[in-house]
Amino acid sequence: KFSLASLVSEILLTLSPTLRKSACTITVDVADSVQMDSYPGPLGQILTNLINNALVHGFPENQAGTIAISARLEDGGRVVLQVQDDGRGIQKADLAHVFEPFFTTRMGQGGSGLGLHIVHNLATSVLGGAIVAHSEPGQGAKFQLTIPCTVADRQDNQPIAN
Repeated sequence: KFSLASLVSEILLTLSPTLRKSACTITVDVADSVQMDSYPGPLGQILTNLINNALVHGFPENQAGTIAISARLEDGGRVVLQVQDDGRGIQKADLAHVFEPFFTTRMGQGGSGLGLHIVHNLATSVLGGAIVAHSEPGQGAKFQLTIPCTVADRQDNQPIAN
């Protein structure tokens, strides 16, 4: 059992050396009252990958911007966690492929194309939820994760519908 707000704070502390080198501001809107009985490790890895992706892909060459992390409780014991940036966004042709293994827009520049694929697998297989990406070129990107607050409420291989 853990507080989602505490987990987000811990992840941001872990990423602080990287965040200090960037020109991005992080905002957090996660109520202290959001308690989870789930797997903090995989959820932390999802957050880490989404934040790093925003820094690398959304804000090239140390461009300034904002990454907003928010969460809200939904009926049915689910939490909706969003990581949204105001960076350059994702091209429409690429948006349909972002969760595919080895898909990258930075071929030959150090990216493996596995970050968002891992995020998707952790969200659906481990946490029993769903993740979707929304973006318009030039308008940033938003990743929305919907997971049960209690991992025992998940149904194996049955993602939660949005």
